[in-house]
Amino acid sequence: MFILVLLTLCVLPTIANAESLFQDPTGEEFYDKISSYKPEDILCLPDCNVDNYEKKYIIAVLSLSGGNERLNIKENCNDSVNRLKKMWEAGLNDAGYNLSRMYYEGVCGEVNLSKSEDLLFKTAENGYVPAQKLLGKSYWRQEIQNKIFDQDLDQAAYWLKKSAEGGDGESAAMIASFYRRGISFEEDPQLSYYWIDKAFSAEYGGGPGAYSLRLADYYENGYGTNKDLVKSYFFYDLSGTAGLEEKNRISKDMTEVEIRQAIKQSRAWQEEHNTFVPSYYGLKHQSDGSYR
Repeated sequence: MFILVLLTLCVLPTIANAESLFQDPTGEEFYDKISSYKPEDILCLPDCNVDNYEKKYIIAVLSLSGGNERLNIKENCNDSVNRLKKMWEAGLNDAGYNLSRMYYEGVCGEVNLSKSEDLLFKTAENGYVPAQKLLGKSYWRQEIQNKIFDQDLDQAAYWLKKSAEGGDGESAAMIASFYRRGISFEEDPQLSYYWIDKAFSAEYGGGPGAYSLRLADYYENGYGTNKDLVKSYFFYDLSGTAGLEEKNRISKDMTEVEIRQAIKQSRAWQEEHNTFVPSYYGLKHQSDGSYR
């Protein structure tokens, strides 16, 4: 089953003033909103008040993705397409982006690459982060949207930088890689560090994992920033078991005081952000967010 890429509410009447409901390319905002709804919230249509437009959009998208049993939303392809077209005409980027993906895949109709490309560019130019990211990845990796786009690294860098500035962690990490590898830009260690740090702290898709591993490497080797083994150990520790070998390696060049300092910082960060990564020294994550 084809599932659309789903991705505040202030809708103006013209495309020139287009607005967005969900800017998160990961889709988490959209699914969090769905999970907050009860069936009666959806069934209040057409008499809902301030969030009426948002709910119409959600109904349209869920109807295209097989419906939603919990919210009593049935699959209805034609009705959903008509809803999305009207919303795009009213200025909703989310609707235009979904229509672009539908035209590309031939969902609820025939493939129309010209319409798909046009809608993708318009929503990206309107500042819609998921569209900017898709454009950037399509220009970089030829297997994405390859029925429309050929590889163009300068265009990839342009659009990925836009989506990174819009808060997407993966896009920021890709720009960091561009600066480190000299792709489209001249190699620039400081800017590479800047963007991988942005990836870790990004609003959409940031946090521990691949980005903390990469930040640890930057601090370990002093690439684009001052060499700092305490910070390196801290970020390796936030990476969980993936950073275990690296922690063991750099700990040979650290004092016990420095290691304890890094571990303390890691524990404090995890508790502050209510995020658990596989622990150490027998500590276990508690239901109150602490480690004991």
